[in-house]
Amino acid sequence: MTYFWPLALAMTLLALVFVVPPLLRNRQRTTVDRNQLNTAVVKQQLMELQADLDAGKLDQAAYATARHDLERELLDELGKEEKTTPQDSKSGRWAALLLIPAIPLLAVMLYQQLGAENQSSTAQVQQAAATAQPPHNVEDSIAKLAQHLREQPDNLEGWALLARTYAKMNRFQESAEAYAQARQLSNDQPELLIDYADMLVAANGGDFNDEVGQLLQTAVQQQPGNLKGRWLLGHWKFQHGDNQGAIQDWQQVAEQLPAGNEKDLTAIGQQIALAQAKMTLDGSSALPAAQTSESMQGKLPGNKSIEVSVTLDAALASKVAADDTVFIYARAAKGPRMPLAIVRKKVSDLPLQVTLDDSMAMSPSMTLSSFSQVTLAARI
Repeated sequence: MTYFWPLALAMTLLALVFVVPPLLRNRQRTTVDRNQLNTAVVKQQLMELQADLDAGKLDQAAYATARHDLERELLDELGKEEKTTPQDSKSGRWAALLLIPAIPLLAVMLYQQLGAENQSSTAQVQQAAATAQPPHNVEDSIAKLAQHLREQPDNLEGWALLARTYAKMNRFQESAEAYAQARQLSNDQPELLIDYADMLVAANGGDFNDEVGQLLQTAVQQQPGNLKGRWLLGHWKFQHGDNQGAIQDWQQVAEQLPAGNEKDLTAIGQQIALAQAKMTLDGSSALPAAQTSESMQGKLPGNKSIEVSVTLDAALASKVAADDTVFIYARAAKGPRMPLAIVRKKVSDLPLQVTLDDSMAMSPSMTLSSFSQVTLAARI
């Protein structure tokens, strides 16, 4: 009996250690669980990138770019912390303060009533705590998050995290469903609407249906400068026959695109050229500012043109296919990176000579005549 009270005090303190900290750190643990999930997903994607590099599917430059993007995305996610409301924090602190004296008092009362030292429950709690381990893989983490959201669905950040995670794993239908849940709580945040629309398109095999169009129009109306939203809205217009509207959206994206995005500019130029060709076949104007190329040339003072000769280096011949696309374009030496004139050919057309002029501009306000110095480039 001499040792009972010190032992009881020690066990009571141990119980407080298990009970009180979770009340004070509940939000912190939620953030840690979310960060563990993000880290696990990115680690898996890095392993896949390394496998593609080893298999020769990616060159070193593409691998480095993709790895940098993943690491930057992970840092962005880790920097996001869930907001803790004063009410939640206050209630946790009050519960902890009440439990600190309550547990010892209850222990004494139970001992006096039962007259026994029941240590088995404490031992079981200790054993359970010692054997508890975090989820061992990404799938377990996702399943745990999904179950948590089914039990507590009013969690915008949780649904958005689950949707982004499914998207990274190419589980597009599940991602779209999670975004639908998040939208109900988001008050139509533009970025979330755009990501939701993107996942609907992926889940539907590239179909930009009416629901996608409504989401994108709502988002772009709220946030006109969102490049991803306007790019996708252009695709929706293109699929629904509004080629001129699609060209205008894509031109705005090209004009606002930051420097160093040559691949994106090439993709935009390709889509604009496709829409222009479709308009020509339909008998309508290929450019929004003119009825024909000739009428546009007449409106542009100077109407500059450049003769360009393009040949393929013999060292590259074995690395390209005859039907690969070649983009030949001119850009301002200083200024926006958007091409001032662009033409599309195939590798089988090389060597060739082409003339770049103002009729080949992606935007009527961005032409060869607008700049005194330009640079020329050709990309396959």
